[in-house]
Amino acid sequence: MKHDGFDERLDGILVRAAIRLQERMRLAYTRGNLSAYLNRIGLGQLLEPSLLARGSLLELQDEAAVALARAIRKARLRGYLKDFLEQINMLELLEHGKGENLPKPSHKHEHKAKKKKSYLKMVEGENKRSAMSAAEKRELLKNFKVIKT
Repeated sequence: MKHDGFDERLDGILVRAAIRLQERMRLAYTRGNLSAYLNRIGLGQLLEPSLLARGSLLELQDEAAVALARAIRKARLRGYLKDFLEQINMLELLEHGKGENLPKPSHKHEHKAKKKKSYLKMVEGENKRSAMSAAEKRELLKNFKVIKT
């Protein structure tokens, strides 16, 4: 594997991993198992037990993101970054971190997006109520009670 520019790629991986972790933490919090999720991916051991016991999402988000960044840097230095990302179910960050696989908008597309105008299209059709006969209207009104006050 080439290591040219990997420090820049690592910064991108760290940012995307932190964002993805916070999204997953919000989901786990709404399901009521935030501390179990953090323990399952291995970040629970890196956080303070009192902080983990309280289970407050706001307090845990920043601490967990810092702990994740520390663990990713440690894994990269020791040579098991791919295994660590697979353990926390974020292996795709390594593949998409190259920057080559990311879709880039074409110049033509940007130009078309600037020119695009919205148009109001009138819907033409008949009013079904006005097209009903008197007998059909009475049949329809049998289903509804009119309350006069």
